[in-house]
Amino acid sequence: MNIFQMFAPQADRMFHFKEVGPFNTGDKPKPRSGHRIVHYKGRIYSFGGYNPAIEHEDPELQDDEFWQESKPLFKELWELNLTTAQWTKCLMKGDIPEQLASHTAVSHPLDPGVMLIYGGTGAPFGLTTSNTVIACHLDTQEFKKIVTQEGDGHPMALYGQAVVTDSKGLFFTVGGTSGFHYFMDVNMLDLSCSPPVWTSLYRLSGARDEPEPRYRHELCLWDSKLYVLGGGTSFSADRFEDLATFDIKERRWFYTRTKADQQATIDNSDDGYPEARRCHSTAQIADQVWVFGGYDGDDVFGDAWKLDLSTLQWSRLKMELPLPVYFHAMTVSAEGKMVVFGGVDDIELNTRTSRVFSAWLAVPSLRSMAWEAVCHYQPGISSVPPTILLEEGVPKDCVDMLSSNTTSQAVWG
Repeated sequence: MNIFQMFAPQADRMFHFKEVGPFNTGDKPKPRSGHRIVHYKGRIYSFGGYNPAIEHEDPELQDDEFWQESKPLFKELWELNLTTAQWTKCLMKGDIPEQLASHTAVSHPLDPGVMLIYGGTGAPFGLTTSNTVIACHLDTQEFKKIVTQEGDGHPMALYGQAVVTDSKGLFFTVGGTSGFHYFMDVNMLDLSCSPPVWTSLYRLSGARDEPEPRYRHELCLWDSKLYVLGGGTSFSADRFEDLATFDIKERRWFYTRTKADQQATIDNSDDGYPEARRCHSTAQIADQVWVFGGYDGDDVFGDAWKLDLSTLQWSRLKMELPLPVYFHAMTVSAEGKMVVFGGVDDIELNTRTSRVFSAWLAVPSLRSMAWEAVCHYQPGISSVPPTILLEEGVPKDCVDMLSSNTTSQAVWG
């Protein structure tokens, strides 16, 4: 077998979904929606979620110290090792948020080992919302509230807002709902300052070109502009032809006209644009943004779209989610591996899933392809003692990817 034959099964998965698993019965999270995930060192970390169908006396949750008070929300942090397909339930400590649904979670732009959790709601939805940023240190699973500088730039306590960060340590948040009203304010947290400081960049005033208030939209950042993708209210969904755009330097809203996919056919798009939707997910790599899934109030979507921010051109992709979902969670690694977990998969039955899918959105490095090929052809490699693997020349960081990253855990079983 030559190197090209060895890597072919992995290279062919570019823009193709692969299900992560199978998992052993009992050692995985319950189906959920409204949670969030981030990627760190070959693993995803999932916080929070919601499932009203789980019985209060579910036997698998009787040892969970938080379930009786948090139900039907999950006060949980889970780690999924993408190499071994092993879920591990983390033993959390510190300032664990009570807002467990429709919060946001992103990697700290200056410290990728920290997950920043912001906003969200407890149950009943809208009665307990948050404008606090919580840092979860993924190596220790310790949560700590970020104390910010006093001032008038703090955002309102909302849920369903969208956030995005830049490489300089700036954290932007747009929109959200109190559960009763919708907003489209723009706030920025400078994480490079000590202590971090909030700045109010814009509050809706009724001026021309201001966008409709919304929640469960997504954000992308390019050339000092925030582009808002979709979103809506409990009764509406926003479209994608003209994107609400916020110029960070000029602090003003305007609309950006995008270009339709002329190759899209009537069976996969009405007009060459994504259908209006909310509760979808996006992934951004440089000037390329992907949109997956979502919901418009009637239909659940499984389609995939790409927007080139340099040309503003939409493209309908051939890849589709294996399971159409909304209120799901998605993340992408620095190298371009996208992972999607959970979500609502049936409107009429109101059911949720715990399935996990991954796909490469960019060509991975030769090193990553080689490691995936090794794991593919040696499925039992995780059972080999680390000392043996190191002696055989397996790089230490690859060996480390075969074990749990948690320092303490409680695994269902």
